[in-house]
Amino acid sequence: MTPPRRLSRAALASALAAGGVTGCATPAPPRAPSILQADWARARGELASMREQVAVRPYVEVIRVALREPRTGKVLEGRGAVAVDPHRAMRMILVGPGGRTALDVWVTRDAWRFSIPALDLTQRGDRRRPTYDVPIGFFRWWFLEPLDGRLLTVVPGGARGEPTFVLRDDAATVLLHQVPRRGGAERELRHFVALRREGGDVDRLEWVSKTLRPGVGDRARYQQRTTGLEVEVLVEEVSQEPPDPAAFIDPDNPGVQL
Repeated sequence: MTPPRRLSRAALASALAAGGVTGCATPAPPRAPSILQADWARARGELASMREQVAVRPYVEVIRVALREPRTGKVLEGRGAVAVDPHRAMRMILVGPGGRTALDVWVTRDAWRFSIPALDLTQRGDRRRPTYDVPIGFFRWWFLEPLDGRLLTVVPGGARGEPTFVLRDDAATVLLHQVPRRGGAERELRHFVALRREGGDVDRLEWVSKTLRPGVGDRARYQQRTTGLEVEVLVEEVSQEPPDPAAFIDPDNPGVQL
């Protein structure tokens, strides 16, 4: 198979700068007009190996979330649980101070529902319409499909760096990079940075974990350039029991199965 041509130096540098990736998280821009066959084959193998490590069975996590609302600067904090059926659906319910539901989010590959009961706010939508004021893209991306997409090309990281995978996911282009591991207490952790460009918007997702499967201590940070929305998630516990299938049913249409 003939390897694809690299993205232009200017195009890749622009995408990285727009997403705010700096320092060790930024791979060197490509210097040649094409990628070597050996680099292409190696990248495909590495990506395939990573995809084999992600969760495939439904699971439940106990999480803590902090969501910064960009218009007011207020931070919504809550602790609760998220049920995930990889590549299919997720349902997250967070409880705030006083035991009241702070956030209720339901997301599938094709539809979503986002609710803040205390504000009497409920929004619904589907995948065909980009969503810039609520973090649906983040929840779908990190929980359902963090490594999905067609591999377009790869930017080799050199002798000491990790490659950057350039993926195409529907109408979006995703740049996925693994930051080289650090020493000390961080040496066992894997650190990923992903930029997702769709239209004129760039989302940045950064997550740290021991493995690509869900685990205690996993943490993620999401930033949306257009709105300034920020979300941080910390995984406190992972249940060994599968979630109730009813968790993935549309809350507004309980009689409709996915």
